[in-house]
Amino acid sequence: MKNIKQLERWAWLLDNSIRIPGTSIKMGLDSLIGLIPGIGDITGGALSSYILLQAVNTGVSPIVIARMAVNIVLDTLIGMIPLVGDIFDISFKANLRNIELMTSYFNSPQEAVKRNTISIVIISISLISALVIIVWITIKIFVWLLNAVN
Repeated sequence: MKNIKQLERWAWLLDNSIRIPGTSIKMGLDSLIGLIPGIGDITGGALSSYILLQAVNTGVSPIVIARMAVNIVLDTLIGMIPLVGDIFDISFKANLRNIELMTSYFNSPQEAVKRNTISIVIISISLISALVIIVWITIKIFVWLLNAVN
């Protein structure tokens, strides 16, 4: 892919371009923008979507695209949690991860699809399990409240 260097530069800018003074920790514009309450993490997610769009345009497999999207959604949603989200955003580096996924796909498409299919299955099972547990707890609380009222 001829513009992978441009995408690598974009990912670096978003995830690693700023060294926190007095440390070896690096963050990027995504983390900096994410400090703005309300719109910062959503804006960062939108900027991260550029890499995803380029992956779609270059024919990356839909399963790898799905894994990349999970990285962006995870980075955006957890990033919205005050303080914890900011620390997560600095350490997770979704854009650099997505560049690695693209590069891995271009180097070995079948292996990348296989690996990412397993990841998506595990993520899906985890989300469904969490949802089932939340629904179960909600029903238990509702039944408890009904019994307490009666």
